[in-house]
Amino acid sequence: MKKLIYLFCLMVFLSSCKKPNNPDLPDVSDIPDPNKIGYDIKILANYHITTIAFDVNGIAWIGTNQGLVKYSATETLVFNSTNSNLPASTPIYDIEIDSKGNIWIGSSGLIKFDGNTFTVYNSQNSSIPEDLVLSIAIDSKDNIWFTSSRFRRGGIGKFDGTNWSIFTPNNSQLPVNFARKIVIDKNDNVWVGLTEIVNTPYLVKISNNNWTIFSKNEIGFTPYYIGNIELNSKNELYVAIDYSLSSMAINNGHQVFIFNNETTGKLQFDNETNIFSTTIDNQDYIWFIGSKPSGLSGIYGYYNGFTWKFDQTSLSTEFLTCIKQAKDNKMWIGTFKGLYIKYL
Repeated sequence: MKKLIYLFCLMVFLSSCKKPNNPDLPDVSDIPDPNKIGYDIKILANYHITTIAFDVNGIAWIGTNQGLVKYSATETLVFNSTNSNLPASTPIYDIEIDSKGNIWIGSSGLIKFDGNTFTVYNSQNSSIPEDLVLSIAIDSKDNIWFTSSRFRRGGIGKFDGTNWSIFTPNNSQLPVNFARKIVIDKNDNVWVGLTEIVNTPYLVKISNNNWTIFSKNEIGFTPYYIGNIELNSKNELYVAIDYSLSSMAINNGHQVFIFNNETTGKLQFDNETNIFSTTIDNQDYIWFIGSKPSGLSGIYGYYNGFTWKFDQTSLSTEFLTCIKQAKDNKMWIGTFKGLYIKYL
């Protein structure tokens, strides 16, 4: 009997002991039922999240206004101008990872991180025309394609590790300078979304040395301003329409259009939400984040091919910035003040 009492007291004591709390790493005891719908944990609460990428091992590489964060269940490493040669006070706009595990960063130039060294390519030491790289895509041969443009300046580029190829309206069929997004489909076709001024959208397809330009006539309507572009498993483009430059509270327009080289499908779930970022999950659902002019900022959801499902309450006080699906299928949602991990 005394032994039973002793064991019971020991168990109570052990259960009351807690490991030191690391605010950047989730406590496994806080992780709820994986079948629960809604966001579940928050990490990196003091960071302004800008973009998210996952390597083959499931490690998250997170762009912020304060540097590059390498995040896993066991460690959090932050790289910035104090411990690396990353440019100071420059946001990270995009991150892509090549087949060798090199991290490519779009910022005030194109930056390569090989796990040890950051190599910065900019207009001072390379052929890059503009020190503003908003988007990166990597083809099957590890060629790095990137945007390097501003209003009526620059264009897009290709870097094979040695040689640079720069395309602008002056030396190519690129219709305008300012490129917002670049993606590569399963056939290694390069797609670029461009809008220099509102109501003049362009999609450009580069297949080897063949260029095809799609304007509002080929698209079939006039998207206000091309924002983010994603590709689904069928090589269809999902293009978010950006209304942030509009002075109207009600956009009365479609928020996403689907383009497959020949036909265009238009999607709209209300007439006021402006979509900031999109991603395609492994079921070909398109996820989005956005806000309403009324001040409701944290809206996120998805379109499954038939209906919209969205949440405008659980993150309503947050300003959402980006969304990405992890290797374990969880959705990661970046905000101005941290990152939420959503169990599906």
